[in-house]
Amino acid sequence: MPGVHVPDEEEIDLGSGFSVMKPIEAMLSARDREIMSGEEYKDTGRCGWYLVFKTTPIDDRSISSTTDIQNGLISFQIIKPTRTTGWMFVCEQWMSGPCLSLKTTERRPPIDCGRWANMRGFDKELLSWVPEMIVKVRQTMRGASAESKNAIILLQLGLEHMHPLIAGLLHVMGMEAVFDRGDRFDFKKKLCGCLGASTPAFPDWNSSTFSQPKYTVEELAVPIYMLRSKLAHGADLRKAAVDKSNPVDLVKKVELIPELEPQAHAFLLAEAACYLHCQVLQKIL
Repeated sequence: MPGVHVPDEEEIDLGSGFSVMKPIEAMLSARDREIMSGEEYKDTGRCGWYLVFKTTPIDDRSISSTTDIQNGLISFQIIKPTRTTGWMFVCEQWMSGPCLSLKTTERRPPIDCGRWANMRGFDKELLSWVPEMIVKVRQTMRGASAESKNAIILLQLGLEHMHPLIAGLLHVMGMEAVFDRGDRFDFKKKLCGCLGASTPAFPDWNSSTFSQPKYTVEELAVPIYMLRSKLAHGADLRKAAVDKSNPVDLVKKVELIPELEPQAHAFLLAEAACYLHCQVLQKIL
């Protein structure tokens, strides 16, 4: 997890069997040169922090399962999206030996979150919120609500998708899983009811260094839904500006903050959809 930034610590216990650790020899021994490129092998060695989940053979979980580590990882993302390499290693360790015996390796798409999220590392303050979120996510994923599970899964898929606009579509779908079906006005009503109409769409992560983006939930709800509709139906995004029911210019250049280059409105909306998705999950879990 290269997005974690806690320079004065070696390991931080997150409870429920989870911790974040700076890599040690035993952890790095799990890397496999046969399935990793040379650059991937080096990158995972240079990565400053790993999310670690420890279990024992007597537990009722299979040693080959990556479900627990995925649930732990998405708990971070709900609090603030953060970069990952995508590599997960499932290993055995005997008698606290110096090396790990690799059982399975899973390669998920790496996560490179939006510009606003990337401007702050996942620091000690944010880590303090992770233990409670891990408990909530694990309870939800073991529960009976398919809608809540789908909202979490769609967050992961959105963060992993290489195209930011399709990622934005997945994030709106994740919020729709929570709100149930409806049109753009119903979506706006439910999103404002959940988060508050005046709530910033871009969370206050970087206020000590940069001014917070001015966009609110009420201001972006309908444009985000319009972007979702155009993408879902394969429409020309340029035609959204002359939509008879609710025109939204998706291709005009807009500013996130003065320090960053303006970007197409569609890309700003897609990034905002990610952060709104996270905030909705924080509310409902």
